[in-house]
Amino acid sequence: MTMTRPNDPFTSDIARFHEVKGAKDEPFAELTRYHEVRGVREMVESFRVREVPSYYVKPVNERRFTPPSAAVLSMEQQIPCIDLEALSGQELLSAIANACRDWGFFQVLNHGLPSQLVQNMAKQSSEFFAQPLEEKMKCSTPARVSGPVHFGGGGNRDWRDVLKLNCAPASIVAKEYWPQRPAGFRDTMEEYSSQQQALAIRLLKLISESLGLESNYLVAACGEPKVVMAINHYPPCPDPSLTMGIKAHSDPNTITMLLQDDVGGLQVFKEDRWIDVRPLPNALVINVGDQLQCRVEKIRAITGGNRGSSSSRQATSRAELGRVEQWSAVRSSNSSSSRACTRDAMGCKCDGDRVEILSNGKYSSCLHRVVNNNRQARTSIATFFSPAHACIIGPAPGLVDEVNPAIYPNIVYADYIKAFYTQALGPNNKNGGYLAGIELHRRYNCYTSSSSISS
Repeated sequence: MTMTRPNDPFTSDIARFHEVKGAKDEPFAELTRYHEVRGVREMVESFRVREVPSYYVKPVNERRFTPPSAAVLSMEQQIPCIDLEALSGQELLSAIANACRDWGFFQVLNHGLPSQLVQNMAKQSSEFFAQPLEEKMKCSTPARVSGPVHFGGGGNRDWRDVLKLNCAPASIVAKEYWPQRPAGFRDTMEEYSSQQQALAIRLLKLISESLGLESNYLVAACGEPKVVMAINHYPPCPDPSLTMGIKAHSDPNTITMLLQDDVGGLQVFKEDRWIDVRPLPNALVINVGDQLQCRVEKIRAITGGNRGSSSSRQATSRAELGRVEQWSAVRSSNSSSSRACTRDAMGCKCDGDRVEILSNGKYSSCLHRVVNNNRQARTSIATFFSPAHACIIGPAPGLVDEVNPAIYPNIVYADYIKAFYTQALGPNNKNGGYLAGIELHRRYNCYTSSSSISS
């Protein structure tokens, strides 16, 4: 296949989409820039792609149909759905508590967002991605991927385009880069973001009460929150078995609210199976993030601090974990390396258990991913509600006592985020970081932090 376009600095590299087989990362530098700046849809349409370019082919252990994570439970098993109008009082709090504890995911109906606003947001989001590339590229600040507004391909070579915008606080918002087309989209986004932030506060108050805490506890714990919106577009894929819309991950924030269309593709991981999240009309998908729960498995503490030390051991219970004050080195179950690290620097450690932060072990975040299809495009809008970077995050004092000791030390949220993305680079990364000594064992080797995650 010959793919050429005059005056295109990426022509020679794009031609290699179908020529490079099994190459390492280095030859893909220009392809990465093309992906980040122009996205998947532009590549597919400009070059009439009929097979998945090798650049987007996932390692075998990350693909959709790789056992044992291939099986999807029957459609009869679904994440909980909670009607915020039909339920009230203790009945509502119990439903939220059960959903957060057992799933970390649930859908809400009668959430308070005006139906016309939701419809406009969904319609205009789809229309945005159908525009010419030049119009979409106006929605990127000079900093591009790291800036307050960015359009381009999704991270990790995922088969996805994304428009990412900071929505709060005002000091990090750049509305002059928000889309002006389609007509009215900027106003719709502003109103939708405001409504989503109000809903997040409402849900966090309910979650606080469901934990037996004061209603405002979790809201106050977030300080002046950071709110980011990610509008995702997943073009049809020639061979979905080779790619992912978003690889398996959990969210590092406090709570995520997702508006998805009727195409489907979001899956959550439960009982060693991937479960399709069935789109429901007028519903929003709610996802408990890592700040209510941090999942870490099979972390080994080595008290001697040297590789191969005979005094190495694993913490096998949360009570034991809570008593440890000094961890001189850590090693994950799938790595031979170890580094010196204090208990506070390690942050979260436990063997085969879920180590929760603010809820101190009561509620859990959930591994999830997005799978592609070869028939039609999918659009979703994710809103991430996170603590202020200066906030100190730790178990709620009201959930800690002699029977339930604090199993997660206080940590500045900015340091947690730095560690989260450092770990996305893998155990052999050279960037270090506040929690660089922690090497997370990800189930089936497909549970990885993502530098650009949304659903």
